[in-house]
Amino acid sequence: MYAQDTHGELRHLHGVVESGPTGRPVRDAEVMVTWSTGTGGQAAGKSARQRTDGNGRFDLRDLPPQPVTLRVRALGFAPYAREIDLRGADRLLTVHLDVATTVLQEVAVRADTAADRLARVAATSTLDAQALAATRGQTLGETIKNLPGVTVIQFGPSIAKPVIRGLNSQRVLVMNGGLRQEDQQWGTEHAPNIDSFDADAVTVVRGAATVLYGADALGGVVRVDHAALPDTGGIRGSVAMNAFSNSRQGALSLGAEGADLVLPGIGSTGYRLRLTSRVAGNAAAPDYFLSNTGFRELNGSLSLGVKRGWGTATMTVSRFGTELGVLKQAHVGNADDLQRSMTTEPRDSAFSYAIDRPNQRVSHTTVRTRVVRTLANDAQLEVVYGLQYNHRREYDNHGPLRFRDEAAFNLKLFTNSLDVRYSHARWHGWKGTVGTSALAQGNQTLGKAFLIPGYDLWQGALYAQEELALGRLSVTTSLRGDAISQTTLAYADAGIRSPAGTKSWRNLAGSIGAAYLLRDGLDVSVRLARAWRPPTVNERYAQGVHHGSAQYELGQADLSSEVSQGVETTVRYRGSAVQFEAAAYSNTVNGFVYLRPTDPVFTLRGTFPGYRYAQSDARLQGLELSGAWTPLARWQVNGNGTIVRGTNRTSGGPLFDMPADRLNLSTRYLGGRVPGDGWFVGAGTMLVRKQDGVPAGTIYTLPTAGYALLQFEVGARALPVLGRRADLTVSVNNALDTRYRDYLSRYRLFVNDAGRDMVLRLTMPF
Repeated sequence: MYAQDTHGELRHLHGVVESGPTGRPVRDAEVMVTWSTGTGGQAAGKSARQRTDGNGRFDLRDLPPQPVTLRVRALGFAPYAREIDLRGADRLLTVHLDVATTVLQEVAVRADTAADRLARVAATSTLDAQALAATRGQTLGETIKNLPGVTVIQFGPSIAKPVIRGLNSQRVLVMNGGLRQEDQQWGTEHAPNIDSFDADAVTVVRGAATVLYGADALGGVVRVDHAALPDTGGIRGSVAMNAFSNSRQGALSLGAEGADLVLPGIGSTGYRLRLTSRVAGNAAAPDYFLSNTGFRELNGSLSLGVKRGWGTATMTVSRFGTELGVLKQAHVGNADDLQRSMTTEPRDSAFSYAIDRPNQRVSHTTVRTRVVRTLANDAQLEVVYGLQYNHRREYDNHGPLRFRDEAAFNLKLFTNSLDVRYSHARWHGWKGTVGTSALAQGNQTLGKAFLIPGYDLWQGALYAQEELALGRLSVTTSLRGDAISQTTLAYADAGIRSPAGTKSWRNLAGSIGAAYLLRDGLDVSVRLARAWRPPTVNERYAQGVHHGSAQYELGQADLSSEVSQGVETTVRYRGSAVQFEAAAYSNTVNGFVYLRPTDPVFTLRGTFPGYRYAQSDARLQGLELSGAWTPLARWQVNGNGTIVRGTNRTSGGPLFDMPADRLNLSTRYLGGRVPGDGWFVGAGTMLVRKQDGVPAGTIYTLPTAGYALLQFEVGARALPVLGRRADLTVSVNNALDTRYRDYLSRYRLFVNDAGRDMVLRLTMPF
């Protein structure tokens, strides 16, 4: 008989084990329940145990109806113990494990744990190292564009700007290894200057994340995480080689790391070195080449780090450098040429690796230092300092500079930033992060042509985010206060007058959300968020040709801040054969800033479509679906879909540049272990609906037709190649060579998007 048997029936204890910082399921965790049997001197102990499955689930049955002790252990996490009373009924639990103070660094990916707590109540998607391997050699935007809620603004094959829930540029922040990426991101053709080979995981937070990151994250965050440096072992590494048939692109990336470096006064030091090169010629549409769309890229990075009893410290120095051509059809001399470029196929269609005028040269240098101090009771203090230098030069093919090696548009951006975060131990059930951040930025405008003035920017913030775990319920709340000062420098030349002045803003952002485990594998979350951002310098003072986007832009100095208030809800289901997630949101943005088309503008540099910054109240609503199904052990089916609706609340019409509805479907069959560790074959399609949400009165013809693209892939892991084991994949994008123009392609006025592309990827460790 049970010592405290009050009901005489057996109980059921089940639930899911999750990482406390990230909310992700923990697989292969040992779950053990112990209880006492007998009474008095005859008392004895009994137990039942089980390991969690791939979704972190456990299911213990035939337990006694009495108080029991639940213990959970998992590699890399602190032990968990809790008393549970089973006398009244069966119990369904969510177990949150805290990260242990010692982690196997050679397999760990250094992530932002404060940000990952947001994943409980916000819609997030993560590409791990294996998923990233399928897109190596492409831009960061191309890498994530098939995730739910994500699209890209495209400028040919070399530039892809992430768009999250219809928002981009200064509303979407990119975090690179814990440091906010500052690379003139206000420009729609200014893609993130990041080497995609250097990432080990990419996480997209969809929706406002301004509390942790600042006003730039009103639309969302793209977080690039890097593997922690090794602390044991000698040198090892890998070589990755990619080839693309469409633009005849070749990519080569060499990486090496180890922990056998001994530095004077420091001792044993981990290190990582990477060197990447990409070269491409003109991309090809189904019927012609896209003239002057090639690029050259050379990137390098070096990281050094130590792990000691007090914590870890790392320093990374990286440089990203690229030269890329701009589509010639987009830069013309007069209004007749502009009309001809928009209505006829290119006349100078031919393949070439040469990069002619117009073109851009961009470099980005970063020094990043990160120190994490481990404190008592799993608390930690994190300090991140970053120094960034971005140099952007853009060269004309019209006007007085077309025969001179002198940039028409020459910007130098210097950024110093400091972030300090304290993640405290659990206190009365609450666990969270408090922090402060500061940024000082200076921009120099040195070119012969004017687009934006030089400026100085200062930002300071205090913030806090807390989470309370109450069994099946988790509550997250956050608050942030920002102070921002923007000083513009006077400019007067060639008939342009841009005054000096200082403008300051102060405001609050915050959110509150809750996640509830309805039953085993099924949870629902709701989040309310308030966010804001001040207008950027280009929105206030732009006056000239925006070279890369081939358009004339005119700012509005008296723009006010954008203020967003939104609600979103997410439902997630994780079963043994089916996983599903649905997210719906509605955001009201007061003072929404956008580019409104105007008549073409004639300048000494040519004739360009005209655009003026304007402001209106807006509403953005949408639905995001994603799912995976494993009907057989070796067969996988995946899909996701995105719907975005942007409405100008002042006029009642649609907003400009909203992505068209799209659906991604794919299937993959996994083969056996002959001759390597397994092979796979797959197929997929992207279905994009006709974009009929185009504002009335648009003066430029905008292609809005829907399209469907077909993809195939085949690959194998750990194939014997030259005496080593290598991963090899071959994929075909746009396999039917379909003619189409995406609504968010900035070249859609002039040319079709790229046609068929066969891609070979080979990765070999050493």
